[in-house]
Amino acid sequence: MSGPMVLLQNLVKQYGEQTVVRDLSLDIQKSEFLTMLGPSGCGKTTTLRMIAGFEQPTSGQIMLDGQYVHNQPAYERDVNTVFQSYALFPHLNSYDNVAFGLRVKKVPKGEIDKRVREALKLVQLEEFANRKPDQLSGGQRQRIAIARALVNNPKVLLLDEPLGALDQKLRKQMQVELKHLQKQLGITFIFVTHDQEEALTMSDRIAVMNQGILEQVGTPTEIYEQPASRFVAEFIGETNLLCGTVKSKDHETMLIECEGLRVTAPAIQVAEDEQVTVAIRPEKSKLALEPSPESSIVQISGRLTERIYCGGSTKTVITLQNGQQFVALEKTDQLLPAAVGDPLYVQWQPSHGVVVTR
Repeated sequence: MSGPMVLLQNLVKQYGEQTVVRDLSLDIQKSEFLTMLGPSGCGKTTTLRMIAGFEQPTSGQIMLDGQYVHNQPAYERDVNTVFQSYALFPHLNSYDNVAFGLRVKKVPKGEIDKRVREALKLVQLEEFANRKPDQLSGGQRQRIAIARALVNNPKVLLLDEPLGALDQKLRKQMQVELKHLQKQLGITFIFVTHDQEEALTMSDRIAVMNQGILEQVGTPTEIYEQPASRFVAEFIGETNLLCGTVKSKDHETMLIECEGLRVTAPAIQVAEDEQVTVAIRPEKSKLALEPSPESSIVQISGRLTERIYCGGSTKTVITLQNGQQFVALEKTDQLLPAAVGDPLYVQWQPSHGVVVTR
């Protein structure tokens, strides 16, 4: 059947008087890696649990591969879930942990053996089949949990912060392996995380949530380069926010006064005197010792406040003339010859400022 693999229609979830998911509608395509991203308490895990069948929506509908499933129990839904805690049986070895669900379903013994060995091979742990969870590393335990979910051939794999317990190096390695595995299998993955870098690295699309509301859905590039709200601009990566009032506009640009600063930005559908926020990424701006004669760029004077070494790049903090701090990114081997307190000019192209109204 054509159409999305998962369709969420006007989902609402309430606990007493508290609403944790608010009128959420989202379509997730077949073979897509979609990440639900947001801070703790934003409703992303609750949404995942509603898809899995562990929670029932207060209102709204859930479709899986063209069939309504919101009234079905979890065991009747063709999905499997991988948890951060792994949830492996400590008394069973890797083989038996992966085989457990198939045995419950009374799959023939020969078929179980074939599918379990295929699943262990997929996660590159065939030689660890006889080891129990306490004989495995954190990354190996997570792979066994993934194999146990995949062995059932689900239409959708749900992953609830599955890499959260791993150290940074292993976490990055597992990000690459998970993405490769998803492409290899062609299964729809719905991945929940609060880690922005993880979402940008792994996802085909990202759904950003905030206080139960779906703020924006888009590709990593769209989410990062064109945030739809101030929350998305702040939450995804690092950004500078200049708040102000639209003073004038034409078809292409508008002039915004931001606490004494005058900033030119791309025109959007707003009226004059409306409050807006201009977001500028640190890497989109540059610093200069002298003002530029070029009238088409935005430039603001300030003073160097701090430099933060980040390897190949250095974050340079400038206190602007209105007292606001602004972060620019310099190449560490090309730092301007300036010391703390020295005057500097922050410059960027007007097209690099993203204007949001909420």
